[in-house]
Amino acid sequence: MKIINTKGHNPLKTLFEEPPSIESETEYQKLMIMEEILKLMKQQNISRSELVKRMGVKPSRITAMMDARDKFSIKTLVRAARALGVDLQLTLVPAKKQTSSKASHSS
Repeated sequence: MKIINTKGHNPLKTLFEEPPSIESETEYQKLMIMEEILKLMKQQNISRSELVKRMGVKPSRITAMMDARDKFSIKTLVRAARALGVDLQLTLVPAKKQTSSKASHSS
């Protein structure tokens, strides 16, 4: 994708060239995890109250986790995974390299 600046400063160009902040990357990852948990709950027909029982936590803990207000720990994710009958796998992969704006404008 080429970004061509035709009239002065384009703040979107900068946004897409810079890596996301730690905060935005964290929020994105939390949303992806919660999406997966909700998908598994739906597939297995598990309600929030059933997940509470299976995880052995208070209902407010599940609500906070699902509303993404919670800074949930690996321990919480392991509990959720076990409650859903799945294994938690975390994988670190090489970061995508950012391309320079000069390279994207050359023909």
